[in-house]
Amino acid sequence: GYTLIIIGAISNIYDRFANGYVIDFIYLHFKDFYWPAFNFADIYISIGLFIIILGLIKSPRKKQN
Repeated sequence: GYTLIIIGAISNIYDRFANGYVIDFIYLHFKDFYWPAFNFADIYISIGLFIIILGLIKSPRKKQN
């Protein structure tokens, strides 16, 4: 999870330095509803965060005395 977040962040930082802005090229819409544009780096960050949250939920909780 952390690896995906770091890769996504580095990719967005590279875009920012190379182009002066981050290129978002994936557009989703349904009729008049438009989802904000995003790119693969954003997908990696979101999946990494989902993996971390899922791991926290599924991990056994240690009993504190």
